Amino acid sequence: MKFGFKLLIQLSLIGVIVGITYLSLSPSPKLTASNDKVGHFIAYGTLMLNLGLLTVEKRRSLLISGIFAFVYGGLMEFGQYFVPGRSVSALDLLANTGGVVIGYLLTLVLAKPIRKLLKVT
Repeated sequence: MKFGFKLLIQLSLIGVIVGITYLSLSPSPKLTASNDKVGHFIAYGTLMLNLGLLTVEKRRSLLISGIFAFVYGGLMEFGQYFVPGRSVSALDLLANTGGVVIGYLLTLVLAKPIRKLLKVT
């Protein structure tokens, strides 16, 4: 993997983690339930895709990345218990998990075409 591609994905990953952490642990914005679940799904799908693009070359590392994304989603959900106006939600955790699963699958399908498109060896 070229240094530039890897650096870009790492910076994107940092941005996603910071964004998810901030949005998860700050007082609740007013969202409808469906928007909230879609947001969780997209955020964790993006997290997993970023992790996946960094670890897809080794299946064990990719699996560990998936486990990390799932556990991180659980920790962020649990952390909301301590934030005013927020609560722990099993449906949010389910949306997080769905995003991780789809991000994992997208990694398997798209990693090679993305690397080919960007001429990454």
